Amino acid sequence: MKTSSNSFISQLIVALPLAVFIIFFFFYVLNVAWFDDYESLSGFFLEFQNAPTWSEKAYWLFLPNNEHRMVTAKLLVLATYYLTGELQYVWMQALANLTEVFIWVLFLLAFRRMRLSLWYFLPVTLFMFQPQHYLLTFLTNAGLQHEPLLFFAFATLFVLAKGTPASAAGALVLAFITTFTMSNGMFVWIAGGIILVLRKRYSFLLIWGLAMALAIAGYYYHYPSTANGKSFSKFLEAPQLSLLGFFTYLGAAFDFFPNASAPWRYILPTLAGVGLMTIAVLWFRKNIWPVLLGYFRTTGASSVPDQERFVQDFLLGTALFLLANNTIIAVLRPHFGYHVMLISNYKLYPTLFLCVAYMAWLSMRRDYARTPKWLIPASVLIYLGLYLAYFPIVEDRRKNLLTATFNQYHAGIGLGATRGSFLEPYIQNNFMTPLEKGIYNPPIHFFDPVLAQSAESQVLSLQTQETATHYLLTQPDLTVPRGRNSLLLLHVKSTERPDQYLIPFQALPNTGRNPFRPGVGGKAELPKDMLRPGAYELQVLYQDGTTLKRYPTLNKLSI
Repeated sequence: MKTSSNSFISQLIVALPLAVFIIFFFFYVLNVAWFDDYESLSGFFLEFQNAPTWSEKAYWLFLPNNEHRMVTAKLLVLATYYLTGELQYVWMQALANLTEVFIWVLFLLAFRRMRLSLWYFLPVTLFMFQPQHYLLTFLTNAGLQHEPLLFFAFATLFVLAKGTPASAAGALVLAFITTFTMSNGMFVWIAGGIILVLRKRYSFLLIWGLAMALAIAGYYYHYPSTANGKSFSKFLEAPQLSLLGFFTYLGAAFDFFPNASAPWRYILPTLAGVGLMTIAVLWFRKNIWPVLLGYFRTTGASSVPDQERFVQDFLLGTALFLLANNTIIAVLRPHFGYHVMLISNYKLYPTLFLCVAYMAWLSMRRDYARTPKWLIPASVLIYLGLYLAYFPIVEDRRKNLLTATFNQYHAGIGLGATRGSFLEPYIQNNFMTPLEKGIYNPPIHFFDPVLAQSAESQVLSLQTQETATHYLLTQPDLTVPRGRNSLLLLHVKSTERPDQYLIPFQALPNTGRNPFRPGVGGKAELPKDMLRPGAYELQVLYQDGTTLKRYPTLNKLSI
């Protein structure tokens, strides 16, 4: 099966997961900013607009947010605004996801040089365009940080691997962009430097080192002190967590059971991480170790063809960059909780490492005809399984974001802040100011039709439990509908002020024999710290397609 011939059918099927991903994105994306977006994106935009001079505008452009300089993300925010006339978060997220497509193109170009049937590239497409990293796909700030960073880092290493003077200049420019996209982009200098040393490109290595020093010095010029003291303390207290975390995070693409409890959820990703690292070590031993052993020989030309050497350099550079980031996460993040090793907005890194390891594994096989026949169907089954596992999570997140937007508009809370914190007025200001200027149009009126319905004659009674932090309200009568815009909602309305809140009901477990049939009834968790003191009336709203109902209840709350 070692052939360069590729049919139209194979091209179509290899591109199909990308098409599905695009449809999936536009089906669930919302024009809503969340939490960090209000500082890094809309907050920046308002300050940039109000700055009277270009020097002040540059200050806001380069000012660190969330411990990173995010120049690329901020430029994309400005580009979106000047192209659309709005703070349009759908298109910001689309631009972020477009850079993931560009990474896929880089993989495809490298794969072409391996001269294999295109069918072997299908697993790469399946690995990349699935919903595990949904928080990058649908969370604007995270997407604009990580996805462009990974693209520019991979593009730097791709161009550098070409080994020509023109490509070297391009790699320098791309490395500077990578550095100012996010702080961990600085690892691209280390990965690129190792490639230059390996290939004895000493003259350019000197230029590369000077450029690296300039970029890092510029990045940290007037940079506020970092807050990683707790992270290092946790590492020193429990280094075994970082060691395990390294492999758990490396294999996070195998997090097939996101709803499993700890520690069972971590077992498969950890074992997968060990397996992927084994592949990487074997590939290094086969392809890079001989180069190191013969490094100081002065006679004899390299027996490695240029195309193969390019693939080696690209895979080595990207693997080193991803492993460096993997190490940082394993060392600095366990103090937030071990679950961070499998958090969605970090998962693109291990997914890309899986792609790199897969291509490295392909490059090691001398007899491609003996490649396991189950490889492609197994990849398809895993891909479908991931959509089944993560599809409900993505749908629920969309519903929560819709209700959070309603709450922010009607009660000044919901999109990341807590009552009484400094973020409460900050987020409300950065939510309302663009809205009032007419340059931001979130779905604040999404629930107006169901709220406008006349009350049903049926009066519901909610079962109420109280914990230290929440009110737990259960209704046993109505089934929680399924679907993108289908919701069963708790409506909490103040009798003393305009405050209104919506909380989605979650379906109760099915107690019958059919595990796929939803249970009757639902439970809503209402955080106490959302509510201001006062009296509240409770209603239940039902929205499923054209069926809209508003049910009164006998329940009231007094805070």
